[in-house]
Amino acid sequence: MLPNFKKFLLFFCILSFLSSCVPEPPPVREMSMLQIREIQTREYENVKYNEVIKAVIFSLQDEGFTITQASSELGLVTAIKDIEEVDKWTQFWVGAQGSYQTIRRLEANVTVKELGKKIKVRISLVAKGISNTGGVLWSRPIQDAENYQKLFFHIDKALFLEKEKI
Repeated sequence: MLPNFKKFLLFFCILSFLSSCVPEPPPVREMSMLQIREIQTREYENVKYNEVIKAVIFSLQDEGFTITQASSELGLVTAIKDIEEVDKWTQFWVGAQGSYQTIRRLEANVTVKELGKKIKVRISLVAKGISNTGGVLWSRPIQDAENYQKLFFHIDKALFLEKEKI
């Protein structure tokens, strides 16, 4: 009777250890929809619609994103960026489970809308944990202003270079 209890206890300890190794998604800050839209949106004046679409595409590519879809008619650009995030220890310890995170994927959805003489650009970023089998382990919207500022800086730069014909 006692050896079976020890086996069960050992099995339970190993199972709890392996289940605790599941990666945690980044925390989501509590923000109002208005605050989120303020971070994600920028307006441009004295530029052409097509120039802004091109600037968005160039900026995403400069940041390492792969464009998956672009439609100037709809004003929509979608892109992904995969970042490998697996180490040998994770593979060793969690490999017995069969599924563990290997990639952190960033997905960008950008909408460009003409509003009279202004052009409004809204970027939406989502981070996802992708397993070694291709499944999504977690998904969270990115609400950190720094990520959006970086992309808008690249868009501003691309528009400036286009305007100056550089």
